[in-house]
Amino acid sequence: SLGGAPPAAAAQPPPWTRTMDDLRAPAATWGNELKAYEKEKRRVVDEGFMRGQQLRLPKGLVQQQERVFDPLLQRFRDSGVESQQRHMEERERVAHLNRAQDIDIIRSQPFNIINQTSKLEALAPGQDPMRLGGQPGHGATGETRRMRYGKTDHPASYTDYNIVSNLPHDIHHWQKPGERPVPYEREPQVRKVPHFSVKDFDIVTNRYLSDHESKISTEKHLKLLEATHKYNKHNKFDPVIQQFNDPRQEERARAALDAREVEMNARLEAQLPPSFKGRLSEHYNVVSHESRNPEMLELWDTLEDERKDRHKNRYIVEHNLHVQDVKNDHITGSRKMNRIAPERFEEERRRGFNIIDNKTHGRLAKERQLHEDFTTKRLSPWERTQQGRLEASPEMVQTIRMPGADSVGGRGLASSSSAPHLRSSASSSGASAKRSAPPSVARS
Repeated sequence: SLGGAPPAAAAQPPPWTRTMDDLRAPAATWGNELKAYEKEKRRVVDEGFMRGQQLRLPKGLVQQQERVFDPLLQRFRDSGVESQQRHMEERERVAHLNRAQDIDIIRSQPFNIINQTSKLEALAPGQDPMRLGGQPGHGATGETRRMRYGKTDHPASYTDYNIVSNLPHDIHHWQKPGERPVPYEREPQVRKVPHFSVKDFDIVTNRYLSDHESKISTEKHLKLLEATHKYNKHNKFDPVIQQFNDPRQEERARAALDAREVEMNARLEAQLPPSFKGRLSEHYNVVSHESRNPEMLELWDTLEDERKDRHKNRYIVEHNLHVQDVKNDHITGSRKMNRIAPERFEEERRRGFNIIDNKTHGRLAKERQLHEDFTTKRLSPWERTQQGRLEASPEMVQTIRMPGADSVGGRGLASSSSAPHLRSSASSSGASAKRSAPPSVARS
C-alpha cells in the first residue's frame, strides 16, 4: 500500500478443509514435521475410510451394453426401446419445426413471397396477413388500424435509387413528388489511372521517350542490385570455404562467436572453485610452455622446493633414527659381550691345542686357528689406578725453568694453551730456554 501499512496476513484456511496431502507436505522446520506426523497418526482419520464401497463393474457388463444397439441397422435390438425412441424423436422434430416456423413468421413476411399465400390461413382464414397483429410481420391475430393510405409502411431500402430503373428516389418513387425521399448528394471521386497503363517508352522501338541512355544504365544497375540482393538472400553462407559471402556479415559472425567463447570462458571461470583457480597450469601454456605469470610460477617453484625440503627432512630423521638403532644395537651387543667373563676363553688358550681333534693352535695347514674373543680383558691393579687419568701431551700446560730463575728465586710460564697472550711475550726470551731446559712432568 502507498501509506506504508503492512499487508494483511493471508487468511488461514479452516482446519476441516485440509487434506492428507497437506498434512504430509514438507514443513518449514523439523518440529513442525513432528507435530504434523503426530496429528496424522493420532487425531486425523484418513479420508479413504470415509468413502463408500467402490462401484464394482461386473464382468461382461460393457459387452452387454454394446449389444443393446445394432450398429449395422442403426436401431435398438429391443422393439419397445426402439418404438419409444422413435416417438420421442418425432415429438422433438415436430416441436423444433413448429418453433422454427413461428420464428420465421415473426422475423420475415407473413405470406409466401412466391405464391403470395398467407402463412396464417389456418389461424385467420380469409384475412389479410399484413393487417394481423400490432405491427407488420407479427403473427398475432386481430385487425390493426389502417394507415392513412390504407397500406402498411413500405419497407425501407438501403439504396437511395430504384434498383429496377437505376433512377434516384426523387424521380422514380411510389410516393408523390412532395413526399419522396431526397437522395444524398455524393461528390464524384477523382479517377485513378493504373500505373501499368501509363508507359514512358515506345512500345514499338522499345526505347524511352526521353534520356534513354541514362535510364538504361540506371535500370541495369538496379537489376544488378536486385540480383545481388536475391543471391545474398538465398546464398548467405558458402559451405565449401565455411564463410559468409558478405565480409561484413562474416566479421559480425566472427565477433559474435568470439564474444560467445569469451562469455563461456568467463562463466566457466566463475563456476570454478577458488582452490582450482590458482592451479599451476593457469599461469602458463601447457602446450607451448609460454609463461603468463612469472611471479606466480616463481612462487610455485618456491613452494615446491619447500615441500621437497619438508619431505627430505623425513629421510634425514629416518636416517638419524636408523643410526640411533644401530648404535643401540652396538651398545646392546657390547653389553652382552661384557657380561661374558674373559676367563672362559683363557683355559683353551693356555692349553695350546683343541681337546676334540688334538690340533695345536696356529695358522699352518695342520693347525687349528684360534680366533680372538670379543670380551673385554680384566684390568690389572695398576691399570685400574691409571683409569680416568689424562696422558701427557705437548699441547697441555707445561712449566719450564727460565734462565736465571735460581738467582732470582722464582718461576715463569713460557707457554700455555690456556693463556695465549703470554706466548707472544715469552716466545723471544724463552726460545733458547726451551731448547736447553727439558720440560717438567705434566700435571693432571
